[in-house]
Amino acid sequence: MRPARLHTLIFKPGFRVLISQVSDRNDPNINSDVQFGATRTLIGDFVQHSEPHPTAKDGAGTWYPLDHTYVMEPGAAVLPLPPIR
Repeated sequence: MRPARLHTLIFKPGFRVLISQVSDRNDPNINSDVQFGATRTLIGDFVQHSEPHPTAKDGAGTWYPLDHTYVMEPGAAVLPLPPIR
């Protein structure tokens, strides 16, 4: 069982493309990730809000913001071609 996580592909000119993931600190599987992917730097706090999102036009309820800092390396910004390895 893997913990809940958010996958990202971040592209910024002048920096190497970053492909990463952030796992939810409160997931019951956080300490037993079978792929050992939930390291301290890849754990975040997904905070549940039950009121409508401030920009929601349809009045949708539950949403989970994430405040996480990604560190990128300077270099060529080259998007990978599928399949990503």
